[in-house]
Amino acid sequence: MEPLAMTSFTGASGKAYTFAVYPLAATLADFSGVFMFARKPQAVLDTGYSPMFIGHSAELGSHLGRHDKRAAALGQGADCLCVHPADAEDSAIIADDLLKSHPTPCN
Repeated sequence: MEPLAMTSFTGASGKAYTFAVYPLAATLADFSGVFMFARKPQAVLDTGYSPMFIGHSAELGSHLGRHDKRAAALGQGADCLCVHPADAEDSAIIADDLLKSHPTPCN
């Protein structure tokens, strides 16, 4: 599936990570990476996506559809999925870096 858009998020380390943006109901293959249940920009001039939950998985495709925080993120306004491919070790480090600079209501 082709992403709807591309965006980036900067971690506490100052490093920027590029994410592909998909519909929340997207079906993805299994691969390792960082994901966010997020909300699209709400105003015309608002260019940022707002993460509701940040996580990582070695099997994103299988993991996302049954994730226990999905419903909570939806309740907080999540309407898209942001994905950054990374190996299992790096994805944990990246998720931690992002969580230190992006407080989320569902983590």
